[in-house]
Amino acid sequence: MRGLGALINSFTILIICLSVGLCTSEGADVNQAAQSVESQSAYSIPGDRWLEIDLYWFEQKDITGSVKAFWDRFQPLFAGVQGYRGLILNVGWTVGCVMEWSGDLDQRISLPQGSGQQDWVEMRGPVRGTTEARKLEAKARFAKPLLVPHHGYDPWTYGDLKKVAVTLREEAARRGIPGFRVGMLNYAWTQAYGEEATWVRRHREAFTRFRPESSGGSDFSPYFDPNATLHADPAKLGGLPNGIPEGMPVHAAYAAQWGSLSKSVGLDALMLRDSFGMPVPYRRGGPWGPVAPSPEVIRQATAGVAALVRELKTANRQALIMMYSNAASAVADWRANGLDLEAVAKEGYLDIFVDQTWAGAWNEVGLRETDFWNNPLLGWTYQLGYTLLHAAMLADTNVRHYPLVETFDAWEDWDVIHTAPERLRWGIWAYSHAAVKTPRGLKLPAGSYISWANQGKRLLASDDVNFLAGNLNAAIADARRTREVFGPTLVYSRESMQLQIEHATPQRDVKEWIDEQAASVMKWPVPILSATRLEWLPRVKSDLFILQAPSHLTSEQTACIVNLINTGHPVAIFGSPDGGVDPELARLGGLTSVTGADGNQAATAQAGIHKNDGIPAQAGIHLAKLTDASQSLAQHVPASFPTFHRLEKNEAEAGAQVVYEVDGNPVLTLNTSHGKHVLMWDPPDVMFKENAPLREDWGGSGAPYALVAGALNSLLAGTGALHAERIDLDQTLNVTAWRESDGVVRILAGNLEEGLRDDADMTRHTVLVLPNQWQTTKWADAWSAVTFEANHHRLRIDLDQAGSALLQSTR
Repeated sequence: MRGLGALINSFTILIICLSVGLCTSEGADVNQAAQSVESQSAYSIPGDRWLEIDLYWFEQKDITGSVKAFWDRFQPLFAGVQGYRGLILNVGWTVGCVMEWSGDLDQRISLPQGSGQQDWVEMRGPVRGTTEARKLEAKARFAKPLLVPHHGYDPWTYGDLKKVAVTLREEAARRGIPGFRVGMLNYAWTQAYGEEATWVRRHREAFTRFRPESSGGSDFSPYFDPNATLHADPAKLGGLPNGIPEGMPVHAAYAAQWGSLSKSVGLDALMLRDSFGMPVPYRRGGPWGPVAPSPEVIRQATAGVAALVRELKTANRQALIMMYSNAASAVADWRANGLDLEAVAKEGYLDIFVDQTWAGAWNEVGLRETDFWNNPLLGWTYQLGYTLLHAAMLADTNVRHYPLVETFDAWEDWDVIHTAPERLRWGIWAYSHAAVKTPRGLKLPAGSYISWANQGKRLLASDDVNFLAGNLNAAIADARRTREVFGPTLVYSRESMQLQIEHATPQRDVKEWIDEQAASVMKWPVPILSATRLEWLPRVKSDLFILQAPSHLTSEQTACIVNLINTGHPVAIFGSPDGGVDPELARLGGLTSVTGADGNQAATAQAGIHKNDGIPAQAGIHLAKLTDASQSLAQHVPASFPTFHRLEKNEAEAGAQVVYEVDGNPVLTLNTSHGKHVLMWDPPDVMFKENAPLREDWGGSGAPYALVAGALNSLLAGTGALHAERIDLDQTLNVTAWRESDGVVRILAGNLEEGLRDDADMTRHTVLVLPNQWQTTKWADAWSAVTFEANHHRLRIDLDQAGSALLQSTR
C-alpha cells in the first residue's frame, strides 16, 4: 500500500493521527483527535498563508506577553511556509480607524465595545436525527450557558497598534519565521454589529444607500462608495494635513489616509473585506437589483473600485492590497455588482483576492441561534463553483487567489471546526485543488486565508491548530503535485459576458450563472473540479466541457465548439436558448428558442412566458414533468415536481431526447445522434429565501439538478470517463478526482448536504465506475487507513453524516 508518507513526505504521522480521530464514531472531537505537531521548520510548504484575528484579543497592557502567547499557539501554522506569511488584524471593522487617523501615535482609536457579539456556547459535532429532532437539539444547544464571555476593545492608541505589529514581527523572526507581515482589515459598512462608527456620523455622504427597488442586500446598506465625494472638513489628518477639501473623492481620501497610517504604524497589508468592490454581499444581486441596469452604471462602478485599488497601492507600494469576494456567484460580480474584477486585476495594483469560502458557516444547520437553516446557497459546493469561476477570471493576471479556511467566529455564534470537522477537511482539500486548465498547464490557488484565530479571548486550541496545519500542509503539497484533474470542466466565456454588459438592461439576463448552476448539480457525484476559459478551449483537455451561455462568439470559437460536438467529445451547454446560446450550438444541443419567433410576443406574454417589452417574465413556481419514464438518468425522481423557473418558449430538435419539461416547454435535452454526446439545459433559478432549507430555495425539489447530474453522468459513461454507476435524487454525495505526477490517483468524497431530506438517515452512498485505463484495484482512505477493493472497475463509497474520505490508488 502506498503510504501517506509518500504523499507529503514528513507529514505522515501528523495526518494519520489527525485522520484516525476524525473518523471515529459519534461525538468525534477534532481537539482530541489531533496529536502534537512536530517541528516543521525543515519542511518547505509552497504558497502563502494568512490568519485573521481581532485586535481585542491582545492585551493592551501586556502586548509583549500576548504576542508571545499568540506565537506559542500559532507557530506550527506558519513554520516552513515559503510564500507570504501574515496576520490580519480587525481594528473595529469600519473605515473609521483609517479615516480618523490624525498622524499622532498617541491618538486613541475609536472602537466598538462588542455589544453586538453573539453568544458563544459549547458546540461539538452535528445535530442528529430527523429535521424536527435536530431543531430541538439546536434549541437546547443555545440554551446552555456562555462558553466564552463577550469582549470589547481596550482603550487602544495608534502607538499601541504599532507596538503590536512590531512585536509580532520581531517575535516571528526570533522563532525562525522572517518577513512576517501584519495588516488590518476594513469592511465597507457604517457599523460594527450594531455599533455605528464615529466617523460615519461626521461624513454620511461617503456612504451610498441602495435604491428602494433594490433586490436583496438592503441590510448591508449603505456602503462606503469609492465614487462618492466628501464635504469639506478642516480637521487635520495624517494623510491630509490641510483637511478634506470640498468634493474630494472618497477613494482619494481613503488612499491618502491609508498611505500615512500604514507607513507610520508599520502595516504591511490592507484587506478590503465585505462590500468593498461588490456592494451587495452574500447573494447574486447588486445595489440596483438582480442585474446592473446599464453599461454606464457598470463602467462607473468598475472605475471607482479600480481607482480605489490603484491609489491604495500607490499610497504605499510596500504594502499588499487584498480584496474579498462577496461569497456569491463570481459571474454576478460584473453582471450584478458592476465590478469587472478581471479588468481591475489586470491593472496590476491588486495583490491578493480571497474567495470568502465560509461554506460551513452558511451550510451547517443548528449553528446559529436565530437561523436553523442558515444560507444553503452559499454552502460547500457553491463555494467550490464560485472559486472555480473566480480562478478562471484571474488566471491570466498576477493576482494571487486564495480560498478562505473557516474555523469559528470572533463576533458570530457559529463554530465549524468543532461541529463539522470532516466537512471542513473536505473544504481544505477541495478548494486547494480547485484548478484552472490553461495552455501552460494547471493553475492552482496561491495560498490560504484562515479566519478566525479567536472567539472572544479564546484562541483556537493547539489541537485545532495542528488540524489546520496538518491538512493545509498536506493538501497544498498534494495540489502542487497534481498533473491531471478528471471530470467536467466549467468554461468561462468573457466574450459572452462582455456582450451582456454592453447591452445591459434592468432585469434581463441569459441564465449565465454557470458557477451557481454547476454547484447545484455537483451535489450529486459528478466530479467537477476544474475551470477554463473559452479562448483556451482548443488547447486544453477535459472529460467534458460545460459551456457558459455561449452566445455572440467569434466564428473561430463557434467552429471549435461545433467540431468538438461533431467529433463526439462530450459537451454541455447551460444558458437561455433565448439570446444566451448561439443558434447553431442550440440546434446541436437539441433545444432551440421560439419565444417571439413569429414576431407575436403577445401570445407568449399571455402565457407568462415573455413580456411584450422584450423583458423576460419573472421566475415563478411551475410544474415540471419527467419525460424519461425509465428513470435511466436519475433514480427516485417523481413523474412531476415543482421548480422555480423563468419560462421561455422552447422546442426540441428532431432526434434529441427531452429529459424534462416545464409547463410543456422542453428545458433539458440530450443529443446522442450521429455519435454526438451533447446536452443543453435551460436552467431554473433560485429563490434566495431566508432561513429555509435548500429544497425550498430550489422551488420545492432537487429533481432538476439531479436530472442534469444524471445527464452529465451519462455523457461521461458514454466515453468511459470516471462516473457514477447511477445518480439517485436521494443520494447527494460530492466526488472529485485528480492524478499526481507519479501516477497516483486520488478521489475526494464528501457528504455535504443539508435541507434536502427530513428523515434521520444522514448516511450517503454511491458506486463509482472507474475508467478502464485505471489499472489499480486496491484503494486506501488516506485518513482512516481503511482499504478497499474495486470490483469490475466499481468502487463503493459510503459516508456517515457530515463525513469525508480521501481515497488513493495503491500499488
